[in-house]
Amino acid sequence: MAVTVTVQVPGPPGAAPRYDRHVAAGVDEPARVRHLADVLHGGSPETAEEVWRRHPGCAVLAVPGEDGSVHVRFRGGALTVHWEEPAVHGEHRAPDAAALAGSLVHALLATGGAIRR
Repeated sequence: MAVTVTVQVPGPPGAAPRYDRHVAAGVDEPARVRHLADVLHGGSPETAEEVWRRHPGCAVLAVPGEDGSVHVRFRGGALTVHWEEPAVHGEHRAPDAAALAGSLVHALLATGGAIRR
């Protein structure tokens, strides 16, 4: 399912926060949806290069790794995100790690934040 995501990025001390709004979609969505997405997420490391090539309008691609990490590509770079999954409480599900990492990287890039590896 494609969603519109709004991320609030804290500003420097004394400054207002900045916002990034973008469309995120899974790589298994129909082509018409994927071509609208700023962020694509899902798939596998083996298919990432093909997905990236087929979607030149996509700004960020986030693919889950086998070890629980997320491999994130963006125009001009790449990084790997490592984190522990949050606990699931009752009916609340943990967010999809690839979707979350992709949206956070997009927000940092869109608001002028630095990506440090």
